[in-house]
Amino acid sequence: MDNQNLTSKQNQDLITSAHFQSLKYLSTPLSQAQCVLYKHEILICGGHKQRDCYSYNILKDEYKFICDYPSDVTLWGHCVVKLIDNNNKNDNEITLLSFGGKDKHTLMMKYVSVWSNDNGNKTKKSKKSNNYNQWIPFPDDRDYTIRIGRDGDNYCGVRAVVGGSNNNLLFITYLRNSISIFDLNTHLFIKHDTLPTNASITSHCLILKPANEEKDNIKKNKNYEIILFHQATGLSIKYNENKNMDIASLKQYAYVCINDVILFFGGLGSSDASKLVHKYSIKEKKWFTFEYTLPIPLYDCCGIWNENDAYIHIIGGNDDKGSVAVHMKTKMNEWMDFQQLSKDNVKLIIEYWTRTLKIKLGWINDFNNMIIRYVRFFQLLMVLQGHHSTVNSVRFSADGRKIVSASFDHTVRIWDTSSGKQIQIFRGHTNRVHAARFSPDGHTVVSCSDDGTIRLWKTNTGTEVKKFKKDSTKILDVNFSPDGKYIVAGLQDNTIQLWDVHSGIEMKQLLGHSNNVLSTQFSPDGKMIVSSSGDKMINLWNVKSGEMLKQFKGHSKAVIRAKFSPNGKYIVSCSLDNTIRIWNVEAGIEWKILKGHSKYVNDVKYFPDGQTIVSCSSDNTIRLWNVESEKRTQILEGHSHCVRCVDIFENGNIIASGSTDCKIRIWG
Repeated sequence: MDNQNLTSKQNQDLITSAHFQSLKYLSTPLSQAQCVLYKHEILICGGHKQRDCYSYNILKDEYKFICDYPSDVTLWGHCVVKLIDNNNKNDNEITLLSFGGKDKHTLMMKYVSVWSNDNGNKTKKSKKSNNYNQWIPFPDDRDYTIRIGRDGDNYCGVRAVVGGSNNNLLFITYLRNSISIFDLNTHLFIKHDTLPTNASITSHCLILKPANEEKDNIKKNKNYEIILFHQATGLSIKYNENKNMDIASLKQYAYVCINDVILFFGGLGSSDASKLVHKYSIKEKKWFTFEYTLPIPLYDCCGIWNENDAYIHIIGGNDDKGSVAVHMKTKMNEWMDFQQLSKDNVKLIIEYWTRTLKIKLGWINDFNNMIIRYVRFFQLLMVLQGHHSTVNSVRFSADGRKIVSASFDHTVRIWDTSSGKQIQIFRGHTNRVHAARFSPDGHTVVSCSDDGTIRLWKTNTGTEVKKFKKDSTKILDVNFSPDGKYIVAGLQDNTIQLWDVHSGIEMKQLLGHSNNVLSTQFSPDGKMIVSSSGDKMINLWNVKSGEMLKQFKGHSKAVIRAKFSPNGKYIVSCSLDNTIRIWNVEAGIEWKILKGHSKYVNDVKYFPDGQTIVSCSSDNTIRLWNVESEKRTQILEGHSHCVRCVDIFENGNIIASGSTDCKIRIWG
């Protein structure tokens, strides 16, 4: 659809921009829109003197009309927030609250997707179905209409966030420099205060500071921090405590908050619209202005981040000539990479890595790629389907072109990473297959099973070439040595077995665990083996002598996996106690503990850089952790069931995961 408000030059800029992708235009020019993300939809709730509301389907790049605001409502500087009902278990609907603006309306909408029938699904609605997908008065418990705002309050350009231990507090900031707190349960204001600034707060940035710590602490302490930016004013509002900080002189920008970073797009300076993109780090209290800019100057635009596909959407706004119908999206990681930092910061990173990793000068050209990988944000690329039961193991080949998987359906399968197609299927095991690994040269696969056998398979033909039999004892894990000459396996009879690959002779039996041996792995130099067990212990062994060198104690339940860091100096482990622990090999002590998963942690692995850890859990998530800060950097949500295994290719760019839903997912 043509847009008369954009010049041909601007249209061309949108198409050719390297960092912004033009999407289907809005049906009408829109300024001061308010947006809410709901699953794969962006709900666009009116704009300046525009009462139309639309749903934008992110997957289809299409719009659908939802409803109009009532004819007696004039939208000018309104605010829309998503209410959270802790008692409502129906995730097929959400409740929106629209209030404020010049005429100070207060309305609510119970929204169910207008796209449901497109997927062949009929969403169940309540008996009052005529109240869905339309703006109605906001009622209290006695069906009296609620109007948020006092007579003297100027709510044009009002902004609000929902917080509180029960998500019942509406924090409202508005002209000139006021803040009020409205209780959504009692429908009463519980506080009014004046912000310590002379600025006229309007159309500003207001966010509830992300809680990096456990939410339970917030509920317990009832201490909420809100961050506000407007022109040259920056405020940290800790309910009753304010703190000043510096900010660039812009207003009426689009903004999104991602983890501890706020991104600002466009805005209005002293007279002209801006194309600039700014970033503010809450943790470091530092500003950065990007070299890359918006394709066109914009202000009064709206920004929203879709966490599912890691894109930021910029919707509507004004340029220097008037309102426009622009809708564009940009990759979130374009604005989060260290590559965007100043040259001085990149220099510091390089110097740090040179000291800690002892990287030789000949590798200097690889630093940019290494830095990008260090902060990379992953999204789901494809889903591989073929197994008929739990996928318990996934592992990349050395060149990253293939994945081998093992399943409780008694099979081992090889997949092409780029196409997602199944290349080979190995049949022979008569019971659950727990693990499958490529040999270092990629020509062979080893697998182990509850049928008491370890089998070697040729990858090019899919034929079984050798079988190691260990009575009827279940074999729970198996791994090649770095040179491919030996195999180590963990058994249900509490032992660890070493075999010579070429001769098939059992070389050693390691004794020391008092329960099932759940994982085994050679150190990077092949001189040691680390094992984990249902006895809660992690043992370190000398390969040559078979002697147990050290034992690590700390987990309160069975240790599912224990793996070496790339340099062999640390071990990372995961357990049924929901924790991840890092151990110093030389000192033999626990170094760090990572908490965040709400259920069993089933697998864990270091990134090749040694600075990041990836884990997966029965809570259906995959998490990335920064080793130094001990903080989670990203959560990958795409599995519908327990995630049993995870692996990362040696360049750090691709993650594979397997689940009890029988599927393998590839992330990049």
